[in-house]
Amino acid sequence: MEPSPDRTPAAEATDAELLEALGRPDERRDAWAALVARHSRRMYAVARAHRLDERTAEDLVQTAWLRLLERADQLRDRDSLGPWLCTIVRNEALKLVTRGRTVPVGDGFERQVAATPAVDEGLMDRERRDVLRLAFTRLGDECRTLLRLLMVDPPLSYDELSAAVGRPRGSLGPTRQRCIEQLRRHLPPGYGS
Repeated sequence: MEPSPDRTPAAEATDAELLEALGRPDERRDAWAALVARHSRRMYAVARAHRLDERTAEDLVQTAWLRLLERADQLRDRDSLGPWLCTIVRNEALKLVTRGRTVPVGDGFERQVAATPAVDEGLMDRERRDVLRLAFTRLGDECRTLLRLLMVDPPLSYDELSAAVGRPRGSLGPTRQRCIEQLRRHLPPGYGS
């Protein structure tokens, strides 16, 4: 999109402006690229939070983009595009999970080896991670999904998080607190001291 007096460059445009630009052939490519750059990462994070393998997560993100192409003219709140796309990914992920057609991947915790840790220090770190990982697996699906989404980088907005987990925005803080308390109850006394 070339800047003009009445139009903003794609990177600075709102979602509503970019959706409008999709209808103009000379601006379509730049508008589409800006939308993909702006929203794909969060959509992918929502899919991965449901413990889907990388290829399936990519398929769900592509499905959401396809739905946008099919229904862009039907969107009521064009500035809420991000949460709308994340909701599509979430709903598609839930369909797959409930049908049992997903391929679970790791537990979401990366194993990292320090450059030159002392043997005892390395063993202790590994043991702490294993204890935390076990406690995490004892949480319900809703808590695991919410806590994973709270850890994505860049962080999701509360609107995107609300759309991704299917809960009202105002319930996210209390739900997060309950999930953390549940996690603490599954940890042995003195963990992390």
